[in-house]
Amino acid sequence: MIAADYRTLRDSLERAGVLLALPELHGGMCGAMCIGGREASNAWLEDCVRGVGVDGPTAERISEQLDDVELATWQQLSGSEMQFEPLLPDDDAPLEEQVEALAAWCQGFLAGLGGAGLRLERGQGTQGEVEEIVADFAEISRAGVTGEERGNLDEAGFALAELKEYVRVGAQIVFDAFADRRSSPSQEIH
Repeated sequence: MIAADYRTLRDSLERAGVLLALPELHGGMCGAMCIGGREASNAWLEDCVRGVGVDGPTAERISEQLDDVELATWQQLSGSEMQFEPLLPDDDAPLEEQVEALAAWCQGFLAGLGGAGLRLERGQGTQGEVEEIVADFAEISRAGVTGEERGNLDEAGFALAELKEYVRVGAQIVFDAFADRRSSPSQEIH
């Protein structure tokens, strides 16, 4: 749904001088959304994009595009169909670009979780599962392509597809794990 606009939005953000790459920006939006809903996501966007000095028609256009992405992301995450997709380059993009984007998305997701106030307590039921996903995302955020993987693009592409699916499902699990806390904003998140 929103992936078709990836390149257009990415290029708009770059031309406007936004420092975060689109995947990292979307990952942060999602991480913040998991903890604090759309309010936290809006705060993340405000901090990362709307406050960088972009003004006039460019700022308005980017703001509208990001609002559309944010709404679509919220609908995907909060829907019952597991339709969430991280905003990443399509499968036709070069392998290095796809890997860098997935790593940046995970880095943004972790930053969004932390910025929205996530604090995990070891071994706390669902929190244990979230802790494992967070640790895995931290590893993925350091991903890169080795020379061996460049030599075997089919195998590397398969591994990347598995990682993308893990990230997609992992983000959904984290979102679902904090549903009760998102609905009661006065409750402190531990």
